[in-house]
Amino acid sequence: MRTIDVIRDTKIDSIIQESSNIRSFFFKDEPSLKASPGQFVMVWLPGAGEFPMSLSLPSKRGLASIGVKAMGTGSKALYESKVGDFIGIRGPYGTSFELGSNKGKPMRRVLLVGGGTGMVPMIVLAKALSKISISTTLVVGARTKEELPYLGISKKIIGAKNVFATTDDGTYGFKGLAHEQVQKLVAKYGFDEIFSCGPEKMMAQVFGIAKENQIPVQFSLERIMKCGIGICGSCTIGPMVLCKEGAILNEKDLDTLRSEFGLFHRDKAGTLRPI
Repeated sequence: MRTIDVIRDTKIDSIIQESSNIRSFFFKDEPSLKASPGQFVMVWLPGAGEFPMSLSLPSKRGLASIGVKAMGTGSKALYESKVGDFIGIRGPYGTSFELGSNKGKPMRRVLLVGGGTGMVPMIVLAKALSKISISTTLVVGARTKEELPYLGISKKIIGAKNVFATTDDGTYGFKGLAHEQVQKLVAKYGFDEIFSCGPEKMMAQVFGIAKENQIPVQFSLERIMKCGIGICGSCTIGPMVLCKEGAILNEKDLDTLRSEFGLFHRDKAGTLRPI
């Protein structure tokens, strides 16, 4: 058994409310600090089970972190956890974002698109891109102003003028959907690559824009994951096992998944359900 596959006990050190419905949880865990942008960990919570969580930015004190939104049974229990509560960590797992070039072509200007907890890997990626001097633009979408996460840190990392917020109700930034703002930015600037994580319907719309403009993509997808190491098969999408072959997929991967991507997911019993 690999070292990363053994559950490591740790405690929640601190919690930050990032928006009205997303919290960051900080904890000590050295392997998590060594993760590459886009990787995830399996989080075990006593009494609630185990579930995947994207790794977020570490704190200045060298603490690892995850961003949590109360959605399923496990994430709801984790969202309500307190400082000092025990959690278990396995990983990091999965593929990571490829930076610097695509098919031999250098990346000079890229677009990041995040929604909800999909902003977690986007801010990690933004930080990594800032260190290699790639011009980065970010679109962050939410239903309303109070649900917009990580705006402050995003503006600090890549500059306020490069962050474009969208809200469905128009209470902050552009009134409309994230892909509508993406369409405007692509028409104005063009990009060497588009990265995205968030609601799959949103990503499917962004993928359509990217294909129309022949822009390569790297998207982080989400599925139910029970093992994280490719054994249980619960996270399959098309022919791919997401925990091993993803969660970062490129345009070629997504093209093979068009019958499911943005349309269907599998429930806990493995049955395809409409998104």
